[in-house]
Amino acid sequence: MRYLWGIVFQSLLLSSTSFLELRVYSDADHGSDPTDRKSVTGFYIFLGDSLISWKNKKQYIISQSSTEAEYRVMTSTTKEIVWLRWLLADMGVSFSHPTLMYCDNQSSIQIAHNSVYNKRTKYIKINCHLTRHHIKHDTITLPFVPSSLQISLLRRIPSLIFFFCFGKLLMLVAAVS
Repeated sequence: MRYLWGIVFQSLLLSSTSFLELRVYSDADHGSDPTDRKSVTGFYIFLGDSLISWKNKKQYIISQSSTEAEYRVMTSTTKEIVWLRWLLADMGVSFSHPTLMYCDNQSSIQIAHNSVYNKRTKYIKINCHLTRHHIKHDTITLPFVPSSLQISLLRRIPSLIFFFCFGKLLMLVAAVS
């Protein structure tokens, strides 16, 4: 509640000059919590140049591999993309091309495209069906992005740094407008 109260009078505007396309960055930090070795996962979703949805969360189970952690976040990100595309279509914004979901794990991208399972994928088999379904129906596409170019999703930012970055972002938006 303190966070919400602190940002009541702050807002971000959607730029009228940016393209109405969804761009998504999805990432996982495998076993990053030193106390229980659970992975931290997250995604950022942009409409044009504006961030419209995001999520950072510690997974509720321990992933067997970095690929499993990445695939779990791909599935939750796919659900969010489907919902946002539906919401935007309801508002009159339609998409003629798949949404780009950038991922930095080539193994999880290969699992999403490959319908053959092996013993290494048995833990993520159920998640595969949802993501693969939306790849086949051109809702999403999974381009690879190197980790160095991936938006850093998983670092906890203290509130002072957050407000500093937020102020810089507002100045940038004001300068562009």
